[in-house]
Amino acid sequence: MNKIIRIWNQNRGKIIITALVVAFFFIIIRALNDSALKASKERKNNVNESILEEEMPTQSIITGEKVNVEKTKTNVNLIEDFVEKCNSNDIDNAYALLSEGCKETLFPTKERFVKDYYNIIFTENRTTNIENYKNSTKTNTYKVTFYGDVLGTGSISSKDYYQDYITVEKESKKLNINSLIITNEINKKVEQNGIIITIAKQKIYIDYEIYEIRVQNNTDKDICLDTRKSSKTVYATGTDNVKYTAFTNEISSDLYQITSYGSKTYRLKFNKKYNASIATKKVTFTDVVEDYQKYKNENTTERLKLEVAW
Repeated sequence: MNKIIRIWNQNRGKIIITALVVAFFFIIIRALNDSALKASKERKNNVNESILEEEMPTQSIITGEKVNVEKTKTNVNLIEDFVEKCNSNDIDNAYALLSEGCKETLFPTKERFVKDYYNIIFTENRTTNIENYKNSTKTNTYKVTFYGDVLGTGSISSKDYYQDYITVEKESKKLNINSLIITNEINKKVEQNGIIITIAKQKIYIDYEIYEIRVQNNTDKDICLDTRKSSKTVYATGTDNVKYTAFTNEISSDLYQITSYGSKTYRLKFNKKYNASIATKKVTFTDVVEDYQKYKNENTTERLKLEVAW
């Protein structure tokens, strides 16, 4: 014991310095190991993120625009949840995933949903291919292909699959199906010479837009909203300043006539395909007849132009 104490006393400085050097190197090695482990985890996470991005439909097949992986994963999970519930005949919960606008516009009851959608597509269990189609500030739209029993049949025919455009509303986290993109409240109107035209609602689909339009005739004469002598007299104008004509021929000509102090509501379709970067800014009526009886008797050419902008 005395020998150890004597050695300590004689070499105290060297021993302390050696211990400090060993401790210093131990700390350095530990730090390097921690750094290497952290870098390894980051590389692994980056690889996993890259794999996940490749598997998820983050990029629009139309515009090339990308949506982040987490948002895409959330949207895809929501669509797959809807499909899974339909495959399981869980009608109540599948219907609950639809937005209020989608229900009001297309499927006001579960029975209508079953008849007009479920019974058409889900005649058998479906698998899906989900592609990012177009994205806006309010929505993410996906092209969804429903496949049947490909493994069982060994082939794909037109009878085996259906295609739909399903949109996820960012705010409500609900779905719009059957090619409906979104419904918007407009509630803008114009009034002239006792005639009031109100654009109540806008319903945007993949291939067209539909507007709910109310016309109030506060005059003592019958009026006509459009004589249908031309296919270009009613049109919507986009932010690109292009005019998109209405399918006025889809409504009976008699329905365009509004009696004195009467009113009517129309659903007019316009040939504007969905484009997230081009919004409609107004609807114009250029063929409004203020005195329909005079028009019928004398074939007058006087017309009133009414424009509703928002």
